[in-house]
Formats: sequence, C-alpha cells, structure tokens
Amino acid sequence: MRAIVTGGTGFIGSHIVDMLCADGHHVGVMDISPPAKEWSVPSGVAVHLLDVATREAEDVIAAFAPDVIFHLAANASVPASVADPVEDARTTLLGLLHVLEGARRGGSRKVVYSSSAAIYGDPQVAMPIDETAPLTPLSPYGVAKAAGESYLEVYRMLHGLQYAALRYANVYGPRQGLTGEGGVVAIFAEKYAREAPLSLYGDGLHTRDYIFVEDVARANLLAAAFDGSICCHVSTGVETSNLELIAALEAVAGATVPVLREPERAGDIRRSVLNPHMAASKLGFRAQVSLADGLSRTYRWMRQKFSG
Repeated sequence: MRAIVTGGTGFIGSHIVDMLCADGHHVGVMDISPPAKEWSVPSGVAVHLLDVATREAEDVIAAFAPDVIFHLAANASVPASVADPVEDARTTLLGLLHVLEGARRGGSRKVVYSSSAAIYGDPQVAMPIDETAPLTPLSPYGVAKAAGESYLEVYRMLHGLQYAALRYANVYGPRQGLTGEGGVVAIFAEKYAREAPLSLYGDGLHTRDYIFVEDVARANLLAAAFDGSICCHVSTGVETSNLELIAALEAVAGATVPVLREPERAGDIRRSVLNPHMAASKLGFRAQVSLADGLSRTYRWMRQKFSG
C-alpha cells in the first residue's frame, strides 16, 4: 500500500507511520513541522514540510498517488479554536479540502480522517454515546471536525472516494505535546515527572474516555483495510474523571503534587465517553492497553524526556 500521513511528524501521526513501515508499506509524510527529537523518521520515508492548507500540499498528494491518506494535520486545541476560529477553520477545513482534492486527482481509494468526540458537545443522551447521537459541538474545533465529516460524504457521493471518519476519544501516550484537545494526560504526567504543581479546571468531575495512542494507530490501519466508508468511534467505553486521573497518576508516580484549582474553561465538555461497539463489529478493533498500563508507559516516557 502507498500511504501518505498528514501530520505525520506529530503525536498520533508518528505512531501510524511507525506501524505502516513495520508492515512494509510505502509511506510519505506531510507536516508543517519537522520531527521532534523524541522520534526518528523510519528509513525510506520522505518528509514534506508543508502547510496542508495549500495548493502545494494538494499537488504533492496528487503526485504521490497514495492508495490511502491518513489525515491528521489540523488544529488540535479547543482553546485555540475559541481564540482564533478563523485560523482553526483554515487549518482544519481548508486543509481537508486540499487533501480531498489531492486524493481525487491522485486516484486514491480512501481517506482516513481524524475526527473527535468534541462534535457531540454535552449530549443529552445516555452514556456511552453512540454514533447516532446529535452533533451539538460547543467549540469551533468541534464544529470544524463535524463539517469535515460532511465533506467526506460529499466526496464519496461525487467522486466515489471512500472514507473512514474516526471519532477519537481522548488520545494519550508517549510523544504527546502539552497542548491540544486530549492533552490533559500529557500535561498532568509532565507535572508529576517534574514534581511541579498542576492546574485543575473546574470541580475535577469532568470526564473523558482515554485511549492509548498505539491502539489509535492500530485502529487507523484497520480502517484503511476496511472495504467501504464508515464513521465510528475509536474509544474504550470507560469514563474517567479528572480527579480519578490524578489519583491514577499518583499511583504510577508514587508521589503527589500540589493541585491548583482554576475556573472552568470556555468550550469544555462536561462528560464524554464513547460506545466502541461499531468499531469492534465492523473493523475488528478493540482497545488493548488499559489506562493503568498506558499511564505507566506515558509517565516513564515523560520522566525520560525531562531527565535527558
């Protein structure tokens, strides 16, 4: 398989690149930023340092003629989208359109798109949320992700381009930065690694469904192999509050840090946990890494990063 990974030097993208290369696929990477020092690009992978929201990026995709595009390049921060919704839309939506046009011109079979639980907002439905829940995003980030899914369906109807819209729960693990939607584990783990105070926004009862990055990468490869288009969750179905997350990290680190109480942030979703059953039945995907194991691996990586 010929594959391009946009956002391929980043957190999730670099793990997808590693798995693709380990399976022997021909891989190209596109990202606006060079790889972080914590990750070495596998041998034979060409890296194109480009803004995905440009015609130049579209031309590179079309010339590469990938079978599958794993599209991860986008704004990754809810607060950033609230502060600058125009830039959020430029990166997330215009970037996706250039990817779709590159895919159409290059004869690609499928686009695997990184969507988000943020498209649901605070749904007034039973938890865990399933894929039929109304889309009521509370931030420009969530609006852009939901609009991206609509563009995918239009390109399927107009051009026969298959897609997999993967609605991620909160992804965490090694290589994650300290900003972005879902970055709370990295932020908290960094505070424990440095033995520094951490900020807790709101009452600590906000919940998320935390899924380890290697599970997410595996889901992407399964989605690429799936024949047809699909929109499904990549999740564990387990709900964890911020207070529970802090307690779990204390157990992993064997230490405590001061917790600074801060006001709740605009656009923050109160509860989020996603039903994983469709991905299990259609893709054969089930999360394999427990929260305790994933936090342990993340904390060890963070300690090594700051000790080096």
